[in-house]
Amino acid sequence: MSFFSKLGENIILPQDVLIQSKETSIVPNAVNATIGIATDNKKALPLPTINEVIKELSTAEYLPYSPTPGLLKIRELWKEKILKENSTINSKYLSLPMVTTGITQGIDIVANLFSEKDDALLLPNLFWQNYAQIFTIKLGNNIYKYNQFDNENNFNLADFKHTLYNIKENKISIILNFPNNPTGYTPSTEELTQLVSTIDVFAKENPNKNLIIISDDAYFGLFFEENHKTPTLSATYKLVDNNNCLVVKLDGITKEYYGWGLRVGFITYYTSDDELRKIVLEKTQGYLRSTTSSPSNLSQQIALRLLESSQVKQEKTCNDSIIEGRYRILKEAIAKYNLDDDVTILPFNSGYFFTIKMPEHIDAHKFRLKFLNDYKYGVYSMDDSHIRIAFSCLDKELIPDLIKNFKLCIKEFSK
Repeated sequence: MSFFSKLGENIILPQDVLIQSKETSIVPNAVNATIGIATDNKKALPLPTINEVIKELSTAEYLPYSPTPGLLKIRELWKEKILKENSTINSKYLSLPMVTTGITQGIDIVANLFSEKDDALLLPNLFWQNYAQIFTIKLGNNIYKYNQFDNENNFNLADFKHTLYNIKENKISIILNFPNNPTGYTPSTEELTQLVSTIDVFAKENPNKNLIIISDDAYFGLFFEENHKTPTLSATYKLVDNNNCLVVKLDGITKEYYGWGLRVGFITYYTSDDELRKIVLEKTQGYLRSTTSSPSNLSQQIALRLLESSQVKQEKTCNDSIIEGRYRILKEAIAKYNLDDDVTILPFNSGYFFTIKMPEHIDAHKFRLKFLNDYKYGVYSMDDSHIRIAFSCLDKELIPDLIKNFKLCIKEFSK
C-alpha cells in the first residue's frame, strides 16, 4: 500500500530549465542563458525605485493579512492598465482582477475551475512545460498540439484550425501565450485576427462545446516589431459574443515590472454574462482561500507603489529598451554568422527567448552539455530537437560571441 494518492504518485519534478540552470551555475565562468529573467552583469535587472520603496514601507502596512483576492487598490489600478492597453474592449465585461501568487497560480486556478479529467487542452507543439503538469498530470486533460510553424517557418494557422476541429471533447481550454515561451513569437495583427476568427467560427458551429480562451500574457509589452504588437485580449474579446466562450487574462508584475521574486500575478475574466462573471469571481476567491488563503501583502505593497510611480514608468521604458537592444544585436549576430545555414531558427520578435531547431543528426541534450562544458555557455535543451536561449539575461557584448561559438560547436558535430 502506497502513502501517495494517485496525484502524489503521478506528480514529478520535471528535469527542465531549473535543473539545467543549476547545472550551468556550477560550471566556472559559464554564461547562463537558460532562465527567464532579465539580468545585468549576472544580477537581476531591477527597476531602481524598488529599493527606495522597500525602505519606505512600514510594518503596519505589510504585516497584516491581505484580503483573499488581493488589495483593492492594486486590483483597481491593474484593471485601469488593462483597459488602457485594450481600448476596444467593453469595460463592463471586464472583471476586477484578482491577485495570484505568480501567473503559475493563475493557470492552476483556470485549470481547476474549468476543466477536469478527459477535457481537452489545445497548445502549440512548443510550450511551457508547467501547462502539462497542471492540466494533464494533476487534472487528466487530453493535450492536442498544433505545429506552431509550418515547413516554410510561417505561423501555422492551418494546423491550428485542423487540430481544433479534430478535438472531440466538449470542453476545450485554449492557451494563447504571446509573446510565446519558448519561441519568442507574437503573431502579426493579421495572423491573430485570423486565429481568433477560426475560434469564433468553431464556437458558432459547435454550440454544444464550451471554450475557455486563456491569454498567458507573462511577457506582455515586450513587442519588438511594429506589426506584431496587438495585445491578445484586443483580439479575443470578440469571442464573448458566443455564449459558449469565456475569456481569461493572466498577467503580472513578474516580467512586466521586473519583479520576478515578488510573485504578484493577476487573473481577470472577460464575459458579457453578468451572472457568470459574478459566480466566477466568487469561485475564484473560494479557490484562492482554499490554497494560498491570501497573497503576500509585502509584495503587493511594493508592487502597488511601482504602479503608482511616474518615475517607475520611465525606468520600465529604459529596461524594456535594454531587452529590445539585446534582441536587435542578436538578430544582427545571427545574420553576421549565417547561423541559419546550419540550424533552423524559429521566428521570434518579442519576449525573452528564441528557439533553435537542431539538425536531425544532432541531439539537443548532447549539444547542450558540450556547449556548456567546452564553450562555457548554458542553454536550455527542451527536447531532443530544440534549444531555447534566453537573450534577456545576456549582456549585449556577450551575444555575438555566443552565436559565433554556437556555430563552431555545431561544426564539431558535423565532423
